Amino acid sequence: MKKLLKISLAVVILVSTVIVQLTAPGNTLATGSATITVDPGHGGVDPGAVVAGITEKQINLDIALRVAELAERHPTLNVVLTRETDEYVYLLDRLELAEEYSSVGYLSIQANSFSDPGVTGIETFIDNTRTRNSLSWHLSNLVQDETISLTRARDRGIKSQRLYTRHTHIPSALIEVGFLTSPVERSKLLRDAYQDRIARGIVQGLLIYVTRHAG
Repeated sequence: MKKLLKISLAVVILVSTVIVQLTAPGNTLATGSATITVDPGHGGVDPGAVVAGITEKQINLDIALRVAELAERHPTLNVVLTRETDEYVYLLDRLELAEEYSSVGYLSIQANSFSDPGVTGIETFIDNTRTRNSLSWHLSNLVQDETISLTRARDRGIKSQRLYTRHTHIPSALIEVGFLTSPVERSKLLRDAYQDRIARGIVQGLLIYVTRHAG
């Protein structure tokens, strides 16, 4: 009888441990979804680009909030934001948050600027330590393609450069959703309908990514 009680106790402890593990933040087995961390670039004391009184940090946040809201409709996708208000979060803290939630992807949303006001379009970047066949590359391609498809913006493609995302193992990308320095594109970026199209494109890209690569 004592031996049977010991075995029963061991089973209870094992089951309890599994339950705790499955309900940890970001665990895809617990929620039936894959977690993607979405980062609205800049914030707080760091406005990013400022053109005609429009701050990049606010555009980034507006779109990210729309992404999070849209993602709630899809049970396979859980979006965690690095910030939900106008605050500054250190870059490495953003990556640490993504790792705490066991994110299968990390996407930073940014708005572009350039000296020539005629330059427009959407482009997506990956850190130059990520190879062309990496999951970061696939994430970038999917988000870029779906966002271009819905916005009909100029497709500036995927580019590689040194980024802070090199400090995480999580597949990562950075999308530049348009140029604030272009009067035409800036006007679009201020419209709710256009921000919705960008957000829908991003979410569609993330959904395809988690279906293909995070199952």
